[in-house]
Amino acid sequence: MNKQILLVFSSIFFLGTFFGLAQDHKYGFRLGLNYSDIDFTEESILPGGTDGSRIGFMAGFFARYSLSEKISIQPEIQYSAQGEKSTSVIDNNGIEGQNSEDRLKINLLQVPVLFNYTVANKLTFSLGPQIGLRIWEWERKEDYETVQFSAIGGIGYNITDSFSVDLRASYGFTNAIDADNSNSFEVQNNLEPLFNAEGVNHYVQFSLAYSL
Repeated sequence: MNKQILLVFSSIFFLGTFFGLAQDHKYGFRLGLNYSDIDFTEESILPGGTDGSRIGFMAGFFARYSLSEKISIQPEIQYSAQGEKSTSVIDNNGIEGQNSEDRLKINLLQVPVLFNYTVANKLTFSLGPQIGLRIWEWERKEDYETVQFSAIGGIGYNITDSFSVDLRASYGFTNAIDADNSNSFEVQNNLEPLFNAEGVNHYVQFSLAYSL
């Protein structure tokens, strides 16, 4: 676990050191919203009821380093609220009938590294990997993975030299949640519903960016 956390922060450090030597670069920040969900495997056993996506806030900083007139590399660091919220049809005694939210919400510190291709100085296509570090969860702390890896693809449009809008999609390579509570006292005594689940996090993100 500690090695995974060290890997994340080492990546941030070395990216900053390497790209800091470049001459042609821009810095800026991004603000936006995520529309996220958890894609569970077919074998997952979830409490009965309905599940819903989560709309969450994101904020981050970026640096863009030009390799040519059209190609650039863009490392970022961002806070991102993701996960989902679901409604389980249970009450405190494990008996059907009363709705209660099983809020599978998670907040992450993410480090994407995007490879950009810009057309006519206006339209930018982006693709790259992303590392995410869990920094806060609403509940089920023991069920979330601390470090998550995902891929990002997106498209951006430069409104002016300083302002741009971005639309991105991300899908996880590794599990965001990996739960097995079948051996717990609460489950075996019918005090809690069975929750055995594996799933990756995915989201669509819309943001406004400002370049300094």
